[in-house]
Amino acid sequence: MKIALVTTHATSEGGVPHYVASLARALAYRHDVTVYSSKFESFDGTGVRHRQIKAIGSGGNIFDLTFLIVSTLVIWVHRLRRKDEFDIIHSHVGSPFFSDVFTSHFYEREGIARMKTAPKDMPRDNLARRLRSRLNARIESALLARRKSGTWIVLSAAMKSGFIRDHPVPPESVFVVPNGVDSSRYSPDNVARYRDEVRERLSVAPGGQVVLFLGGDWPRKGLAQAIEALSLLAGSQAMLLVVGSGNVTDYRKLAVRFKIEDRVIFAGQIRDGWRYYAASDVYLLPSLYEPFGLSILEAMASGLPVLVSRDTGAAELIHDGVDGILIQEPRDVRELSTKLGALLKDVDLRIRLGRQARRTALKYPWDRVARETEEVYKTVLLQERGSAKEQPSWPDDNRKE
Repeated sequence: MKIALVTTHATSEGGVPHYVASLARALAYRHDVTVYSSKFESFDGTGVRHRQIKAIGSGGNIFDLTFLIVSTLVIWVHRLRRKDEFDIIHSHVGSPFFSDVFTSHFYEREGIARMKTAPKDMPRDNLARRLRSRLNARIESALLARRKSGTWIVLSAAMKSGFIRDHPVPPESVFVVPNGVDSSRYSPDNVARYRDEVRERLSVAPGGQVVLFLGGDWPRKGLAQAIEALSLLAGSQAMLLVVGSGNVTDYRKLAVRFKIEDRVIFAGQIRDGWRYYAASDVYLLPSLYEPFGLSILEAMASGLPVLVSRDTGAAELIHDGVDGILIQEPRDVRELSTKLGALLKDVDLRIRLGRQARRTALKYPWDRVARETEEVYKTVLLQERGSAKEQPSWPDDNRKE
């Protein structure tokens, strides 16, 4: 197949850019793939091509809006002129209306609703972020309204349920394809390579315990609850390692308020997350809402025991107490503190959960994501052509020539 993937960015950095980059690489083993994006990281040796979409700026509301407009016009013109003659145009975040398949990586309507339940005395999103969420929610609703007969890929069964509940979207047009993970990059083997070096650089005491919190959008992901829960662990000297970007000033003040400012490390934005998983003992993510949580699967592949909210999409892959521990109410810092304390006290439990987490993560390579996505493409093509007799030919198991 000739496939076009359309997204704002396609790079090795976390979130949607990493997802699209990984999917493009995996699809390129069997298909011709072109990525339409503003920012692109070359994938040497894969044959993935790139066409740049020019938008104003590199992020924020104006960038999102202009990317949507420009990419819609570019795809519309290409289709009108039959340029490249793609079999499938697959859009991602902030992408055009004229597409065959659309992957939703976040359900803005659900996210806004969940944030209304956040603790009132904790740091909140700034006005610009709230406005951006509302703009994205309007774009999302417009896409769903326009594409009643279109095809959607979502990351979890919970997302699918939300789409069907809130919009006139036929259930058979929404497909669930969970995230994938590179289990060679995110591996327990990294402990021997990176653990000591990272911990020394961060001034972690020898033998000290490290709880990792990785990601942005800290109010939604529950960083405030994580800090408060850590403060309730009597006698513990465990460190909370915060990796990602956010309002550090507000959260430092929160750590001071709970008298654990010397036990919270803000490492900032990083590109080599696998090193930080290797340096940690527990992965913690008490999100109020998380459509999937790619970092959860990365932590599991790294052999870390994970303590995550049941409101994450990745929780659908976890058996509570077997390959991870689920937080039933992420706003309940008492529950969070109790479960975190139990993990930190029981080394055998951490080892058992980490090993089983790795086994679970191995079931979700990016090639699986690519193959399940291919099945969605085939369904779309068969529907468009009207019958199985007109099914196009595509390679099945062999790499493209």
